[in-house]
Amino acid sequence: MTTTDQRPSPRGDSTEPLSPDDPRVVARMVAPVARSAVEIIRDMRPVNALARVVTPEVGQILARRAALTRRLRASTGYAPPRQLQVTGERICVVNEHTVEVSCVLREPDRARFLAMRWELRHTGWRVTVLEIG
Repeated sequence: MTTTDQRPSPRGDSTEPLSPDDPRVVARMVAPVARSAVEIIRDMRPVNALARVVTPEVGQILARRAALTRRLRASTGYAPPRQLQVTGERICVVNEHTVEVSCVLREPDRARFLAMRWELRHTGWRVTVLEIG
């Protein structure tokens, strides 16, 4: 096999630079974005932390859940654990402009499922749908 025949892994683990519109770019962003999203809804990170990679609608959903967490924390004093591990990433390239991703976020006392839909916009890859279980 020559070097021109080698294909980079679908997860984007290759060391070669990728074009910004390549769907493999999303694979590199899954874990950091998933972790940040959960930290936002736990009110451990500011809501605007993901402003560059989520649509305004997704940002509003995160802000609403963070506000609920603040209210719960104020009334009960509950503080969620800080340990968070992203595992089980699954990436599905729907087409050249759409990628769907799922992963599991493990905490000491529970596990959460997270699903994202990424779409290529004129400004780059953006999360257009985010579901956190």
